[in-house]
Amino acid sequence: MRNSLALRLLAVAAIWLAAALGASGWLLSTLFERHVNDTYVRQLDHQLTSLAAALDWAPDGKLLLTRAPADPRYELPYSGAYWQARAPGALLRSRSLWDTEMPVTVGQKVAGTQADVRPGPNRQSLLVVSRQLVLASSDTPVELSVALDRTELRAARYAFNQLLGWSLTALGAGLLLAIAAQVKFGLAPLARLRRALSAMQARRESRLGGSWPTEVVPLVSEINALLARNAEALERSRRQAADLAHAVKTPLAVIANEAGSLPGGTADAVTRQVEAMRRQVDRHLARARAAGAAAARGARIEAGPAVRELTRALSRLHAARALEMTVEGEGHFAGDRQDLIEMLGNLLDNACQWATSQVRIRLHEDGGMLEVVVEDDGPGMPPEARELAATRFGRLDEAAAGSGLGLSIVTEIAALYDGALTLAGSPQGGLSARLRLPAGMA
Repeated sequence: MRNSLALRLLAVAAIWLAAALGASGWLLSTLFERHVNDTYVRQLDHQLTSLAAALDWAPDGKLLLTRAPADPRYELPYSGAYWQARAPGALLRSRSLWDTEMPVTVGQKVAGTQADVRPGPNRQSLLVVSRQLVLASSDTPVELSVALDRTELRAARYAFNQLLGWSLTALGAGLLLAIAAQVKFGLAPLARLRRALSAMQARRESRLGGSWPTEVVPLVSEINALLARNAEALERSRRQAADLAHAVKTPLAVIANEAGSLPGGTADAVTRQVEAMRRQVDRHLARARAAGAAAARGARIEAGPAVRELTRALSRLHAARALEMTVEGEGHFAGDRQDLIEMLGNLLDNACQWATSQVRIRLHEDGGMLEVVVEDDGPGMPPEARELAATRFGRLDEAAAGSGLGLSIVTEIAALYDGALTLAGSPQGGLSARLRLPAGMA
């Protein structure tokens, strides 16, 4: 979760929602309970006033009720509605109390009212309102109490809390879904930026374009600036490497010529060292050229013309051998033209060196990839030697011309383009080199 902005936002929102809805639920439940208590207390107070108006002293000094209460529950035993009038030496109570008296033990006070909660008959919990009265016919104080079973109150509160819980849960789920949609919508530019970067890399573009929200524009600008700086630094490094390699080649050629005037053993030693230095120079020069794979974004060239240009040049170079070179198919390459010529030139030169009479080149584009197959009718290559041939300075025939870098250079440049070179036997009897490279988008 620490690595996901969406999950972080959703987690924070969920915590705040749970806290806010929990506090709201508690507040609403408390307000509802207070409202119900106030309603019941007002009802009891109204009944107490009505009973007080009907209460009087009898000639024999007993309390009497001049008229029956309107609520029929006072006549039913343990109905949950009770009243009682108590004075020194006198007691009058509702029939619903049956053979018990109104409890005097106060369990708790009801906040904001003059009522209290007391234990009642049959394990009932009573909401009681009491008042001290002095009737007109006597100065003897009378305590009049009216009570109501809290079962209805608790049932109402339970039903309200249950409904409130479901409502707040549904509200929380709806708000969380809305927040999730908001987070997804708000972070959509970042997902679009990721797709744009992937598409830019696939198309080998050098700049990230498009319209972006104000908050993302600085990031896009920094990415473009970074790409520009990297491309500039890479191009500068390529030029420096190429200049250095070419500058070293000339002194090496002079040293190689001068070595001929040295004694036999010394000349051979110098020649071997010069050859090793040439290989290093050729390798670094090739790597400098191969770095164009990273810099050649936005390019998409036709591969067919480049192949035919190379075959014409190599036909002239090997004119004495009268090699038959055929090119079939077309395709595109998403990269630098010089890199393509570097790879195909090495493959074709290798095929021409070993071919007996024929070299065949086939181009095919499929699934966004360009496939170039170069086949010859030469002696071929044993399976165990094919891996060696693609390594640095992997030469199977030390007597043959070259530095042993050809297939290694092809492999390295192809890897920079997420491509690959595979070697196999050719139907013509020689070697088949299959080069797969990105073709890009049309």
